[in-house]
Parts: sequence; C-alpha cells; structure tokens
Amino acid sequence: MVKTMTIATIDIGGTGIKFASLTPDGKILDKTSIPTPESLEDLLAWLDQRLSEQDYSGIAMSVPGAVNQETGVIDGFSAVPYIHGFSWYEALSSYQIPVHLENDANCVGLSELLAHPELENAACVVIGTGIGGAIFRNGELYKGAHLYGGEFGLNFLSNGQTFSEIGTAVKMAQRYCERIGVEKQAVTGEEVFELAQRGDEIAREEVNNFYDYLTQGLFGLQFSYDPEMIVLGGGVSAKEGLLAEINRRMLTHLQTFELKDFVPEIVTCHYQNDANLIGAAANFQAKTNWEL
Repeated sequence: MVKTMTIATIDIGGTGIKFASLTPDGKILDKTSIPTPESLEDLLAWLDQRLSEQDYSGIAMSVPGAVNQETGVIDGFSAVPYIHGFSWYEALSSYQIPVHLENDANCVGLSELLAHPELENAACVVIGTGIGGAIFRNGELYKGAHLYGGEFGLNFLSNGQTFSEIGTAVKMAQRYCERIGVEKQAVTGEEVFELAQRGDEIAREEVNNFYDYLTQGLFGLQFSYDPEMIVLGGGVSAKEGLLAEINRRMLTHLQTFELKDFVPEIVTCHYQNDANLIGAAANFQAKTNWEL
C-alpha cells in the first residue's frame, strides 16, 4: 500500500492525550482525545488503534520532559512519569515510519514561529497541569546545555513552591478542593472560575491567587530573559479576560519597581488548543522533507 502524505500528530499531556491526522497544507483532520491513561500499556494500545485507522507517512509527537531527539528518550520528569526513560523510536518502530518528538512547550513555540516568522527573541509559557516553557534566540529554539532550557516551571515562586506547583489553573482547582474539604479532582479549574463569578468567596480568593502567581512567574521570566514577546499556551490561555488580568497585575509590579522603559508584551498562542499538534508537525517537517 502506498503511504499518504498525512502524518499522525500526538500531544501527550498530564490530563489528556490528543491525536489528529495532519496534512502537508496544515489541515487538522479527525482530531480526538481521551483522558491521560493510567499506564504506558493503555496509552500504547489506544495509539495503536488510532495509528491503524489509516496509512500514515510519519508520527509527530508533543510530549512533556527533556527530549533527547537523537535517542528518542524523554529525560527529566513530568506529570506523566511512565513516558520517561525509554526510546520512543523503539517503542513505535513496528509501524516502520519516521517518528519525531519534541518537548510540548517547544512545540507551542514552534507553532508560534509559523504564525509570526518575524519573531527573533521570544518566550513561550505553556500552562497545563504544570508549567512548561520554551526560549527562542535569534529566531531559533534554545534548548540549553542539558535540554532544560525553558523549564520555567522549576523556578521557585513562594515559600519553596515552584511555578508549576502553584501557578496553574489545575493547581488553583486543587487548592479550592482542599479548602472546601473534597477530593482534589472534584472541581475543575473552569468550574472554580465560574464559582468565583457567582460570588463564591473561596473561589474568588483562589482565582486571585492564580492570577497573582502566574503574573509573578511571567514577571521573573521577562526580567531574566528579556524576550520581545511572551506567548501563553495551554487550555487556560483561551479564557476570556486572562490577558487583561495579567496585564493589570504586571503594571502594578512595574510601578512597584519603577520600571518605565517598556511594558512586557504578553499574547496568547495563535493556534490555541491545536498549537501542540501544529508544533509537533513543524518539528517533524524540520527533520524530514515533509512540508507544512
């Protein structure tokens, strides 16, 4: 059978897995998703079902962690621990098609470069179960000496807690659940935002904490790396009013330190919830003759 030019794009996240077919002209087809499986075996079984549905010419993956593109091993750690420590090239070798994977935040950044090729120095912050990030210098992805470039989630923010531990809507929801005495997964971040709008005082406090922590993290990033733009990705980046709340708090920080040279430019990612898939395809394109 002759293989099509369509590739399989896969985004592995802490709470969900997305799968889609992507054509060389950038069209996303047959997108589907499931909650992140409990085990590697369950994940591979689900992927095998999807990959068997048509004859793909390659596999492009967006994954958390420090990705070694030579070996296909995901080093470091993430909210999906079972994906680390082995070669994905070997795990998917039975399909006999090219496999390329990249860090999820790097994928969001690569998708943003497609939308804004004029960008030279930028930072990308992906707000999911934790915080991921990517740095671009002179229009190229900067990974650092040990593949940890852009791991903003490891930065400490408050009382020994990191950006990833306190600066996401997922962790906001967990704090809310803890305060009202229910299981930590009982209420979602989206529900906490809705409860806050309806006047729930605890929800309002935790939404305010979320915006404060997120802005603190972005402030530190801006004045550590000095990017021309900070791009926000992840599901919460689509929330109405997010940028207005961040910018209001950012201005307060600037006034506190009497910083008047510029105001950080913070935007949400162009491809929104498809950014990881588009970025994975862009990485695949860079490694092959496949065109996007």
